[in-house]
Amino acid sequence: MLPVVTAQEMRKLDQKTIESYGIAGIVLMERAGETVARWIQQKGVEEEWENPTALVVCGKGNNGGDGFVIARHLHEADYQVDIILFGNKADVKGDARVNLEIAEKLGIPIYTAEDIQSQKVELQPTYSVVVDALLGTGFRGELRGMMKEAVEFVKQFDETSLIVAVDIPSGQSSDVTQPNPEGIFADATITMGALKRAHVVKPASEAMGEVQVAVIGIPREELEQSAVWLVEPNDVLLPPIDPMRNKYTAGKVGVIAGSAGFTGAAALAAEGALRMGAGLVRLAIPDSLNPILEQKLTEVITVPVPGTDQQTIGATSMAALTELVEWSDVLVIGPGLGRTLEVQQTILSLLENTTIPVVIDADALFALSENLDFFKQHAKPTWLLTPHDGEFRRFLPGVSREDILNNRIQLVQEFVQTYPVHLVLKSATTVSATPEGDVFINSSGNAGLASGGTGDVLSGFLGGYWAQIIHNSFLEPEDVLISVPFIHGFVADFLAERKSMHTITATDLLHHLGDALQMLEKGIYNETIRSHYRKMFPPGYRT
Repeated sequence: MLPVVTAQEMRKLDQKTIESYGIAGIVLMERAGETVARWIQQKGVEEEWENPTALVVCGKGNNGGDGFVIARHLHEADYQVDIILFGNKADVKGDARVNLEIAEKLGIPIYTAEDIQSQKVELQPTYSVVVDALLGTGFRGELRGMMKEAVEFVKQFDETSLIVAVDIPSGQSSDVTQPNPEGIFADATITMGALKRAHVVKPASEAMGEVQVAVIGIPREELEQSAVWLVEPNDVLLPPIDPMRNKYTAGKVGVIAGSAGFTGAAALAAEGALRMGAGLVRLAIPDSLNPILEQKLTEVITVPVPGTDQQTIGATSMAALTELVEWSDVLVIGPGLGRTLEVQQTILSLLENTTIPVVIDADALFALSENLDFFKQHAKPTWLLTPHDGEFRRFLPGVSREDILNNRIQLVQEFVQTYPVHLVLKSATTVSATPEGDVFINSSGNAGLASGGTGDVLSGFLGGYWAQIIHNSFLEPEDVLISVPFIHGFVADFLAERKSMHTITATDLLHHLGDALQMLEKGIYNETIRSHYRKMFPPGYRT
């Protein structure tokens, strides 16, 4: 896995590297600039640039200092290089000043914003590459004054040149997971030391282009202190299959789901648990709907329970549902259950007295959100909540949709540290967290998952996986959060390449799970999928 840090955490890592380990800041700057220059040169070879040219646009801080180093290395590689400094040379201090002076001594042309405004600049009409070294990871807020002009200047090369950002495209915030439309949208971003949140969480990541991590010398033991990690394909673990196992030791999943009009949700969750490898799956369904589920499902055992006149579970179902819970290793509850008061009370009664792991989805989440006092009193580490953004907001009164879009990682961490539950927050980028506050960012998947029923399948996958590790000491509950969301998204990526993103359905995820798992196990990806993950999981420090 790759560590993911905030801008403040990165500043502390830089500071500790310099002060505690004695690695000078100018050394970090040199390695940063050299790495970016080397990446650009490799790109030039791949694209077969003839007589390559580079424009390096710098600010007056350390990001600009990286830019001066980049310019020097490209100059040494026979690139025709121009530098534009948005700021006064006298304001460039420290390590950045040293590298500015070196560039001047080498005779690399250095222009200022005033030169541009007075049209004294002899720039090329277009460049092979434009390097954005204006603002670093500390930027947050709105672009103003000279920096706004600088960003607009770089953006004019969008259509003609490769735009490479140093650390993060200027105008974008490292910690905010929504992109700034006024900022730069780069073709590639080379970030220093570790990934930042905006690099890997959609939609902010759409402004980054291809992301690479420059290993500049931050000590491994410091990076390992991160609480937030990006999951890679090689991090996915499948429960080992004991040759002596049987259907009872392979994991027993109880599913409580379905009501009139929502038998599909029950079927998808139950079959999802079975296809993920659980040995036995029992699905509790209102008795009036049992004939439908008997038709839909073959391998899943249906358990007809007394239902209400509305064809939902209710108070008369409790004895049968309690018996199912006692049989199960893991319980999945919620898909398609309905939202009547009686359904809510039945769900709460079951959860209050259940000690086994429980995957809580859909209408069970609604029941908890409508009874927040109950949730606050009874939430426990054996619960795994699977809300999408809208469902998550129900648990956070006063938090806006915009807050969740911009600060999802922080909100997830605060939530699980307040209420000791496991959480899988479903979105374009799914973010999962343990009760201890460890966060795992999943970047598999695509917009084809925006289809009814895919969340029901995920809840089944989660239950089926967790049930198997009950009988297997090789894996821990956090492996559920690391592996299952990635598998779920990876099946969608497999389908998008083999079929079309437009046609992905929840049933497709079930039918092609085996194909996708085989690819993951063998590490055999076609070029389309390989290219996608090469961009999402860049070279850099790994656990």
